[in-house]
Amino acid sequence: MVTTSSLATRPFILVCLATGFFYLSFYLILPVMPLYVADLGGTSNQIGLIIALFAFVAMVMRPPAGWLIDTKGSRSVLLVGMAIFLLASLGYLLTPSVRSILALRLFHGLGMGLFPTAATVVIAELAPPARRGEAMGWFGIANSIAFILGPAGGLAVVARTGYAALFLLAAGVAALGLVCIWLLPLPARKASPPARLPRLGDIFSRAALLPSAILLFLYLPYGGLISFIPIVATQRGLTNPGLFFTVYAAAMLLVRSKAGEISDRHGRAAVILPGMLIAAVSLVVLGLASGPAGILAGGAIFGIAFGMAQPTLMALVVDRVSPAERGKAMGTFYVAWELGIAAGAAGSGWLLNSIDFEMLFLGAAAAPFVGAFLALRARASRREAI
Repeated sequence: MVTTSSLATRPFILVCLATGFFYLSFYLILPVMPLYVADLGGTSNQIGLIIALFAFVAMVMRPPAGWLIDTKGSRSVLLVGMAIFLLASLGYLLTPSVRSILALRLFHGLGMGLFPTAATVVIAELAPPARRGEAMGWFGIANSIAFILGPAGGLAVVARTGYAALFLLAAGVAALGLVCIWLLPLPARKASPPARLPRLGDIFSRAALLPSAILLFLYLPYGGLISFIPIVATQRGLTNPGLFFTVYAAAMLLVRSKAGEISDRHGRAAVILPGMLIAAVSLVVLGLASGPAGILAGGAIFGIAFGMAQPTLMALVVDRVSPAERGKAMGTFYVAWELGIAAGAAGSGWLLNSIDFEMLFLGAAAAPFVGAFLALRARASRREAI
């Protein structure tokens, strides 16, 4: 799509801005939702289920979204995904019970299934191949900035003005994202074959399976973490648990672009493998934390791990497929993303009926170790992947 080697083009900047607004809308609500559900009398199982439902619906939508991108183009998928986030944020104003929140999370998850899949494909098309890892890093920085601002900001808004003001703010941010997409100059998609129902090979990419499997073992503990860290942090004396997310995102922000650049020069596994090992260390720190300092230290280490591994895995997916198959490849990749969050959230809620938070996090540290072992396969196949 772009012949220049520069990343600072108008389309690239607009996609990153839209992505930042999308995730800011999401992260404003994310740490508030477990507390909101708990205030309504929800149990740990229901808290985990609410996070899991969102991720499950997003996971189901990823493969069809990839197929739509490959056959029809990215713009409509971007617009619909962002519009769903706007409408869902307003919908929380009308959901005063746990049961109604469960229903709305199903709708909200559709947006997560659509927008990030399309945005990642657009970034892959805009990035010069030799700077693909770096481009994914900068793209991820939009997510990181939203993570810095959103969780702490969302909790602060609730503390001062209540839940309704927060949901209105999240809707307004999503509206700004719609404006960015509307201004995005994307070329028309070439004529596609006659419409037909997609087959399995149209929506799942075998080439994306290895990076997707590694990602799964990164996101399994992440699902439990985002579901229960607001409660854990509060119990450990952190007055505003949103600070955990701020520290996590700030650390992720610091390493994202440089990690991508290193992977462009030295191979993807050179960044993915240590990133997975650092993720395991962070979970051990969180499991042993007895106060706010330990919680924040664990968040910072986890952010470094994510900043290294996640965007590099995205670049590895793009390395392995042709431009015509990027939609289904990213759809496959994001299935692992959402499956990890859904299984991690629901599984953590179930496990907490019989174990405590310390054992939960210490046990979760095993998952990134498995991902690190799989990353050795990425190193072995480096030449063919690039």
